[in-house]
Amino acid sequence: MGAQTRERRIVSTQKWAISPLLVALCLVIGAVSGSAQSRVRVKPDISDCLNVRSRPETSSASKTCLAPGTEAEVRDSVPYWLRIRVDGGTVGWAAKRYLVGIEASTPSPAEPSPAVAAQANAWLEVHVVDVGQGDGIWIHTFDDSVRGNGMFEGKNIVIDGGPDASDDKNEMLHYLQRRLPDGSLIDALIITHPHDDHYPGAAGVLNHFEISDYYDPAYPKEGPKYNNFLALVGSEIARGQPIRLHMGKAQFGVPDWGSELKPEFLYSYPGNPSGLGSGNTLENNASIVLKLTYGDVSFLFMGDAEGKNRSDPPTTPKYAERILLNEFPASRLKSTVLKIAHHGSESSSTLPFIQAVDPEIVLVSSGRKVFAGTFIPDRSTLQRYCAHNPRIRIYRTDQDDEAEHRTTADDQDGDNIVVRTNGKTVQVQAFSNGHPLPAPTACSP
Repeated sequence: MGAQTRERRIVSTQKWAISPLLVALCLVIGAVSGSAQSRVRVKPDISDCLNVRSRPETSSASKTCLAPGTEAEVRDSVPYWLRIRVDGGTVGWAAKRYLVGIEASTPSPAEPSPAVAAQANAWLEVHVVDVGQGDGIWIHTFDDSVRGNGMFEGKNIVIDGGPDASDDKNEMLHYLQRRLPDGSLIDALIITHPHDDHYPGAAGVLNHFEISDYYDPAYPKEGPKYNNFLALVGSEIARGQPIRLHMGKAQFGVPDWGSELKPEFLYSYPGNPSGLGSGNTLENNASIVLKLTYGDVSFLFMGDAEGKNRSDPPTTPKYAERILLNEFPASRLKSTVLKIAHHGSESSSTLPFIQAVDPEIVLVSSGRKVFAGTFIPDRSTLQRYCAHNPRIRIYRTDQDDEAEHRTTADDQDGDNIVVRTNGKTVQVQAFSNGHPLPAPTACSP
């Protein structure tokens, strides 16, 4: 792909330096969404009236309260909230579940097609949450407020849950609760592999939300801890129905997360440990690898799938990376955004794998835990990406943690990463201690 194409696709979001994240997201959307307006009506069965709030949070101040049947113009959308303008001029946020869309009249020939306009503003969001040392990712698809049309249905997909099972320390749970009401539907929970920095926090997600489908590599983990977690999974009820279990790649199928998305489970534990190492290496290489494509933009989520031993040269792939390279042509592995494997460890990201994926954006989920005397990500791993293409931009959930002298006790400090795309443009906003960072100007390991 040429340099000009890359520059057009990746957009700086330095403008997000406005207080809360959700408000910042909406202002970015508002800057480009003027032509994609529609109308909604307050549902007739609502008790009393519908609060229109200053921010998309139930705790924010009410600006007005709308009677059943009141119509309003939609300005913007974030998960579970619409920014609306009431005929009297008041603009604020209202909960989507109390609003119903009004069928629009046919536009004049001079107006843009609503489908085209909606596509430009139909943002897929990928949130890489700072869970400390571990992985926790929330994916939210665009919600067009039209139920049953098979696309833009506001789906929620969670990949891993971080290391903390207790509610008070579970940053993955806290992050979701700040954005979704308890009891909301999580359409898919994916546990990439049963390591303690990936699955324990998902227990909080199971306890506070309803999970429709569960995906697991079916690695034969020994001991009671993970089996107790699986028992919790098996007891889940979502919208009155038992959770659907997908244990092992043969049961994954092709998820329906909206016709606008193309999800592909490229790899998972094959059921045979041969060629995958032993101990922690074997368990890492049981990881589920997911590719998600939306329009011209694709994401590759690697879990902890590895490509070599730490002491090996990066030229000859082993383990999961070798299997992926043998099974798929480079065109299938090529991805715009790569969630780097194993927290950026030297045991991942061999040169042939980097060349095949050829990412434009690299996301690193890591904290301040010492592994064999070192912290990860390894600088040598990230340097391989910068050497491959100096235009790559790297974003990390351990941003500034070393300079702040953080440990595993306090490394969940708001270094989140939010990636948004409408299928053509990609916007990235990284945070340090909850504060928006300026866009990077170079590939920095």
